Amino acid sequence: MDTPVAAVWPSAWQGATLEERDWLVPLHPPLLARAPGGATDDAPPGRGGADPVARAAQCLTHGPGLAVVRGLGLDALTDEECVEACRRFMAPLGDMRPVNPDHPGDNLVTAAAPAAPARSHRPERELALHTDRARFPGPPRLLGMLCIRPARHGGESVLVSGHAVHNVLLRSRPDVLPDLYQDFHFGHGPDFERIYPVFRRSAGRLHVQYNRYWITRGQQEHGIPLSTAQVAALDAFDEVLADPRMALRVRLRRGDLLLVDNMAILHGRTSFADPPPPHAGRCLVRVWAD
Repeated sequence: MDTPVAAVWPSAWQGATLEERDWLVPLHPPLLARAPGGATDDAPPGRGGADPVARAAQCLTHGPGLAVVRGLGLDALTDEECVEACRRFMAPLGDMRPVNPDHPGDNLVTAAAPAAPARSHRPERELALHTDRARFPGPPRLLGMLCIRPARHGGESVLVSGHAVHNVLLRSRPDVLPDLYQDFHFGHGPDFERIYPVFRRSAGRLHVQYNRYWITRGQQEHGIPLSTAQVAALDAFDEVLADPRMALRVRLRRGDLLLVDNMAILHGRTSFADPPPPHAGRCLVRVWAD
């Protein structure tokens, strides 16, 4: 088992320590806007300033592990075209991967099934902090979420550094860390036998994988209930997540692209309310890359 030591990277932040300039990548003028006649504007992304893709990559790999690219022009684009616009922007950051249509999350248009939003996930409830899991070959390295339509009320993205959670536990509850470095079942079924520790080190870097719901369900479905020590360790993790000082909250605007290092940062959202039909509700594009 890896020996727990403090994570000292810029990704080990608490919400109160971050400034907007640490994670916001503004675009001037907007990119990906529909040009007259229906063509997509494919001008180089660096126009109007520094290359935003390079700036986003810097935030992801040498910064807080997240970035919000603000100013992607979506006017006159269909939802399906927004999916492709998101994929085009993210392509230099990694290899695109199909998203599972049944993956838990928000009411999304996914890259795997862009013609129809995925199922709704109880907007009146908040979405618990988690990292994305996936079928073979495992969790994606990078998560992108493009806001096509924000909610009428609520629906803020909530982000917490898993590296910072680790450091808090190392200081306050070092007794639980050995259990969090042991394997858990994150799922069960064909092509979903996913077994990971919550914390592990690879190539000198701390990796984080967490989803309390799927850990509990996965262990139960394998007939291996969580031990008392494991429950205590997961409860301690959740207690740190619940500390409001840990979280960064961002209300995504139309055209905002949230990029997250899925091996370091947990994401969730607050509850939200949408206008009644026939008005369109909150919609995000979710894209994965490795």
